[in-house]
Amino acid sequence: MTPEQVVEAASAVFARTGARSIDPAYVLASDIPLELSGEAVRARLCVFTDHRGNEMVMRPDLTLPVAGLEAERLASGKNGPEAYTYAARAFRLPASPDDPMEFTQVGFERFGRPSTPEEDADAFALVQSAVAACGINDWRMVMGDLAVFPAFVDALGLAGVTADLLKRAFRQEGGVAELLAGAPSAPEVDLAHRLSDAAPDAAEALFLDALRDRAIPLIGTRSVDEIVDGLKAKAAAADAGGVPDDARRAIAALASVNCAAPDTAAALSGIAREHGLAAVDPVIDRLARRVDAIIAAVPRVGDAGRFRSGFGRRFTYYDGFVFETLAGALSERQPIAAGGRYDGLIAGLSGGRAKASGIGGVVRPDRVIRARESMA
Repeated sequence: MTPEQVVEAASAVFARTGARSIDPAYVLASDIPLELSGEAVRARLCVFTDHRGNEMVMRPDLTLPVAGLEAERLASGKNGPEAYTYAARAFRLPASPDDPMEFTQVGFERFGRPSTPEEDADAFALVQSAVAACGINDWRMVMGDLAVFPAFVDALGLAGVTADLLKRAFRQEGGVAELLAGAPSAPEVDLAHRLSDAAPDAAEALFLDALRDRAIPLIGTRSVDEIVDGLKAKAAAADAGGVPDDARRAIAALASVNCAAPDTAAALSGIAREHGLAAVDPVIDRLARRVDAIIAAVPRVGDAGRFRSGFGRRFTYYDGFVFETLAGALSERQPIAAGGRYDGLIAGLSGGRAKASGIGGVVRPDRVIRARESMA
């Protein structure tokens, strides 16, 4: 198949659902993409300044601008379910040397439907139908649920500031492990207390002065405000007693979950029982329903699907079910298809704010072609 044929084949699958075909704005004000993208993705955004001095970004995917259109629809007083489909270009700095900066995504976004395991399974099955239409039947997949870790943390009964810090750390690569590795040092806590006592503008200046005094360069993709907030949170968590040993063991057990899809509920339930966390049972039951529905719709997932407890945190606007489909010799950083649920995505890319609750999925035609070539 040619790239054009792959686009046509995937588009036809999504179009048959009755979704409205769109091509939303290419250029977005940078505040929401920067706010909603995880650190690993934020470093890959194509950011520039327009002639008025406003920071702008080329759309890094289609979910954000489509959610903006949905926010405008809701703001205009229109309600009820809506679905959009697209075959459009997105722009991100490559994750791998052989990836392009500009690429096509063929996908859909659904809004206003019930947030149920069955709806999640239906969306997943739709993506896999598009993958099959593109000529790939030998694939593997990985899924996660971004509601699981917060539910376990809440069930541990930790101090609020400690629980919030753990949830924030979960969204950062290696963040939880770093947090649990040890308490912040005395100078770090002292600096954090001084930052907490200072006004926001003064806190930023104080932090930058501390870096200069210690000859520490500012490296990474997080803003100064984010780093300052993180330091304050770590100090507050230390003041509250940190993370007790039993909670550390439960979190470590949760972080190690990487199992075949049919074993997901059993793996999580075993951890919950061992650590007396009955409060997470409803979350596990919901996840079990979703896995069962997915396997019923796409039986291959029973053999070719895995669940990972830490999967899916790169885009911080996803807060529920997430998945990626892999094929051929492409790495796990190069899925041929992906999708996820966002029940609290803040949209409003044309001004104002509205919450867009939905689920979407995409196919990457360029990666489909490469996967097919590697399997030939």
